[in-house]
Amino acid sequence: GKQEIRKEMGLIAMAHRTTYVLQSGTNAAGHMIGGFIQGLMQRTPAIFNIYCACQPEHGIPDDAGKRQAKLAMESRAYPFFKYNPVKGDMPNECLDLSGNPSPNQDWHTYTLKYTEDGEVKSMQLPLTFADFALTEGRFRKHFKRAPRDTWNENMVPVAEFVDMEIEARQGKVPYIWTVDKKNQLSRVLVAKPVIDACEDRRHFWRTLKALSSSGLKAD
Repeated sequence: GKQEIRKEMGLIAMAHRTTYVLQSGTNAAGHMIGGFIQGLMQRTPAIFNIYCACQPEHGIPDDAGKRQAKLAMESRAYPFFKYNPVKGDMPNECLDLSGNPSPNQDWHTYTLKYTEDGEVKSMQLPLTFADFALTEGRFRKHFKRAPRDTWNENMVPVAEFVDMEIEARQGKVPYIWTVDKKNQLSRVLVAKPVIDACEDRRHFWRTLKALSSSGLKAD
């Protein structure tokens, strides 16, 4: 519910220019441990910023920590990166975004499988911050399931909605796709705080891409 722009500890540490920075998560042991070793071997200060879910506060099952860390990275909620100041004088020489999926896109995509008329079907969809937030109880109040008989042409997928100009959003309702208990397609409406967070996470990801050339590689 906070309205101010999120403070990015990794970006703040990078601004010191002489500090090694690792931003990683508990789902990626290789990326995390490799970053630890690299950072500890530097003759500079080092900061390790690691995503680790708090099950009670985040409202997730006890065994879902690794899954949520992976979703946080893939949805741009918590991008991975390493910043090694000894690599060069320019940010693009020091900043490494490897490990993030679909580095050239705003959003990574995933496959949603569902059942329709007794057949299993699938859709390729952007994995936005809203899709990540839907999986955690702490964001529950920002979502509302839309019964199928309420679906209409004014409903717009979140990834498309955040790409629209403010004026064009008038009268439009953002939603994300999911499945119900019967594995049938369902639309979930998304409140403005989560839309704002989607825009913020996209902006931060674009900022990292602008600073790095090493991260812009083919998947």
